[in-house]
Amino acid sequence: MAKFKSYSTEQGELFPMYLSDWIPEDHLVRLVSDIVDQLDLTVMTNRYSHRGEEAYHPAMLLKLWFYGYATGVFTSRTLRQAMDENIPFRWLCGGHRPDFRTLSDFRKDHLESLPGLFKQVVHIAIQLGYVSLGHVSIDGSKLKAHASKHKSMSRDRMNQEIERLEKEIREALEQAGQIDDQENEEPLSLLPESVTNRQSRLEKIREALRQLEARKPVEESKTPDKDQFNFTDPDSQIMDTKTQGVIQGYNPQIAVDADQGFIVGLQMNPSSSDQHQFQPVLGSIRNITGKVPEKVSADAGYFSADNIQAATKAETDAYIAATRENKQHGNPYDKTNFTYIPETDTYVCPAGQTLIHKYTYYEKDPQKATQWVYMSDACLTCPFQKDCVKSGSGKRRVKRNEGDPIREAMRTKVQSDAGKDIYRLRKAIVEPAWGQMKECQGFRQFHLRGEDKVEGEFVLLALSYNLRKLHSAKYPKPSTVYKRERSAQKRKKAA
Repeated sequence: MAKFKSYSTEQGELFPMYLSDWIPEDHLVRLVSDIVDQLDLTVMTNRYSHRGEEAYHPAMLLKLWFYGYATGVFTSRTLRQAMDENIPFRWLCGGHRPDFRTLSDFRKDHLESLPGLFKQVVHIAIQLGYVSLGHVSIDGSKLKAHASKHKSMSRDRMNQEIERLEKEIREALEQAGQIDDQENEEPLSLLPESVTNRQSRLEKIREALRQLEARKPVEESKTPDKDQFNFTDPDSQIMDTKTQGVIQGYNPQIAVDADQGFIVGLQMNPSSSDQHQFQPVLGSIRNITGKVPEKVSADAGYFSADNIQAATKAETDAYIAATRENKQHGNPYDKTNFTYIPETDTYVCPAGQTLIHKYTYYEKDPQKATQWVYMSDACLTCPFQKDCVKSGSGKRRVKRNEGDPIREAMRTKVQSDAGKDIYRLRKAIVEPAWGQMKECQGFRQFHLRGEDKVEGEFVLLALSYNLRKLHSAKYPKPSTVYKRERSAQKRKKAA
């Protein structure tokens, strides 16, 4: 017969007098506490009054939230529960037990102070030598909003719904009038309530339509009927993702330093496009660290002449992957495979035929970029016409604009041997940061609503991520030390 050790749930134990005896010296919670004690919290403390009951110290509440976001506790109720069940949280409280409402109000009231604290933490990392800004990589990731995509409605759908509700209200009121005439008494009790509910919904949709019109007028929209408005979080947008399908969410951006993986720049925007986020993120790096990185890399989502020029103006060496005209990998008839000859102002196609300049568009329109169109009559008899030409004229049209020389120079730069070696590092710099925030910290969805509050929560998430990085840099795991030593040996041999 097998032997087992006896156990009892009523077994008594002698707990230490101090909770700190149960927390190792290299524990993450100790580092969080030490860092917060070094921060300048004057902006927060000045908001408190000397009158009334004593308030919880903002340093204690900050430690709870920072450690909470670093360990996957994102709501005030779960944070309050952790104080009763988790020793590190109890240690941070110092004998106090703030309720969930106090925790929630503190986070909501001090979101605007978090960017300043984030900047202080980054400067601590710089002073410790963990951030050098030698190579910074930029990337974004779409995260779910605290709202359902099923609570969104397009402009066309709202107009249809307004028309339907107005008709139903009119018919219900007419019916109520007929009942009054026939029975000479008050209308049925359900009828006024149904009319009231419809009128309330009608006003909500009308107000949503007014807000959508103020944000994106019909005359300024390319697809006015498809413009969406979410009734739960109006600032969030419908976005298409690679792994989650269509979500209601935001598209935050981060800039990560190559040395230890610290986030040194960030940007929040509800737009699903990355292209217009490059310059704000680059600007945030300067605002937070006081200087621009020596090198910056980004994927094809940021590829544009404006972004390349912005990097040049900022005096940083940019490596931005180029996009393809047809977005088809390996397409032999993509525009990038047509060679431009500056001396003759012509293009040479993959089949060796010459395309000459035929038309010029927007030459006198200052609002639009000038475009030059190149075509060739040889397309009509080319054996590759079916694969190359998509237009009904039977001729391939190649457009060139003022930004093409800038984009072509960047494409050549990234595709060079040196450019490939630098750009190849991008995945190992920025993508692990998103993976750690989503998997290790468990952050998959925002818990606040509205762009301003969501931006504050994202700063809180990035700050907690940097605290984890400070901890891993100060107390590296043996396996990490071994990998770093092996990597240093390989670089020494290669040199």
